[in-house]
This record gives sequence, C-alpha cells and structure tokens, in this order.
Amino acid sequence: MVGAKPEEPTVRHPTAAAIQRLDAIFGFSSNAYSQDWDIEFADGARLAEFVSTYSNLIMDDDERFALMTLIIASAHDALDFHNMGEAEWRTIHDLLVADFLLHASTIYYWCCVDATCMDECFTLSPLMRAVWNEAVPDKEQMSAIPSGG
Repeated sequence: MVGAKPEEPTVRHPTAAAIQRLDAIFGFSSNAYSQDWDIEFADGARLAEFVSTYSNLIMDDDERFALMTLIIASAHDALDFHNMGEAEWRTIHDLLVADFLLHASTIYYWCCVDATCMDECFTLSPLMRAVWNEAVPDKEQMSAIPSGG
C-alpha cells in the first residue's frame, strides 16, 4: 500500500572494530568519541573509491554495514556538490537492494519517512525511498515526497 509508514527496522550502528579497519583502508584518523563517523568522513569526490572497495574487498557484515553508511553519506554529498551521475547512483542502488536486510535501518533513516515535503528531508531521500520500494515490493511502500514547504 503506497503512502503508509512502513515499520522501522531495528536500528544498527557501525562497530568500533569496523570503523577502525575502514580508517586504516582509507587513511582516516577518526576520534574514539565521534558519533557520526560516516558524516565526518563523507566525501562525494571519493564516492567511486568507496563503492569499489565495497564491491571488491572481502569484509564481514559489520564492515560492509559501516562502509555503506559512508557510501550513502558520500552519495548525499556528491548529489549536493559533485553532480553524482545516474550510473554511479544505480550501482549504489543495486548494492542496497541486494543487501537490503543488512542496510535496512540505514535506508529507512535516509528515507525521512515522516517528511511531508522536500524541505523536511535530505536531497537523497527520494532516491532512498525508491530503493526501499524496490527492495520490499510486497509490503508497505513509501510515497513520493511532495515538493515545497
């Protein structure tokens, strides 16, 4: 049913061990007290590198989860400032759909399910709602976000 608010998945957060490994891979110097590692290190200019690493490096679920939070934050940055291409987004979209159960809470967060207009959500939210709707076609779908404020 389109327009209903889907049930929120169990919230998941990147683990310290996963962040530590990704810090080493990407040359980040994160702080043990950081709450928003993915936002702090988001970089639309490095999006292709992050996606390539996700697709090609052997990682456990915690590491893949943490890296995808960085990829999504970087995709948001790229969409806002670096003109993310449709093909680049399609790759991320397909990874999210394929690993939906692992990333459901992150997708849900970026969908801004309570937003009533674009002024209340991320510029990436409409794309994330499309991911959600493709990944759960037989369940409650998320409606499009109306324009305006």
